[in-house]
Amino acid sequence: MVENDTADRALQRGGGAGRSMKILASLTAVAALVVMAALSPDLEKSYTVHMIFHMILIGVFAPSLLAADLFLWWLPPGTLSRLAPYRVLHRVFYAISRPTVAFIFSTAVLWFWHIPIPYDATLVNVPVHILEHISLFIAFLAYWAPLIPGAGLNLPTIKTNEGKVLYLLAGAMQGMILGALITFQGQIIYHYPSTAHLPGITLLADQQMGGATMWFFGALIYTTAAILSLRSSGQEIRKDGSSARGVVIRPEE
Repeated sequence: MVENDTADRALQRGGGAGRSMKILASLTAVAALVVMAALSPDLEKSYTVHMIFHMILIGVFAPSLLAADLFLWWLPPGTLSRLAPYRVLHRVFYAISRPTVAFIFSTAVLWFWHIPIPYDATLVNVPVHILEHISLFIAFLAYWAPLIPGAGLNLPTIKTNEGKVLYLLAGAMQGMILGALITFQGQIIYHYPSTAHLPGITLLADQQMGGATMWFFGALIYTTAAILSLRSSGQEIRKDGSSARGVVIRPEE
């Protein structure tokens, strides 16, 4: 006979905390959407503004939406799994969110869209611009998935703190290298539009500020992610310990 009342109460408290976190993640995602909508009219006017938009998209909106179960956390368990289209999409996303695949995929997509020719193309072709943002969004949904075990989407996760730190360090380094390469360019590498820059700032300075934005915001985002990931792991360990202490196994008479 197993008495697990304490464990049940702990799980109930965890469920309440889990719902609160889903609500907080949903609000964060909505706030990110509002800010991106406000920035959208100026994306073609300034490289710096465009990079701020990208950092919010891949570093705030994508992980928040993932933590909020894509705004579907309120559905009864098992609702989505009964839908055939969801099962197909889930299999595809499960494959690309494996840590090694997700890191390579997100890095490749990020670097590709910051090559001058593809980037310039986004500013003159609306469908290409939309493709850029959709591909960045999907790639970084995949990147953040292994770090958010609380998501109810049943995706691959990194179990150890050491693995999480290495994964975040790899993500931070590739982003910072890209930002540094752009920041320290001594010439203009993005040529369209020729007049697109912030008032009173030269094209080269605007380009360098955009690279520095990737550098600074990237460091801030990955540091915050590391703190939250390690904090989450500590809470899971404490919860497991509390659950174990709440289980009393009585020998059969």
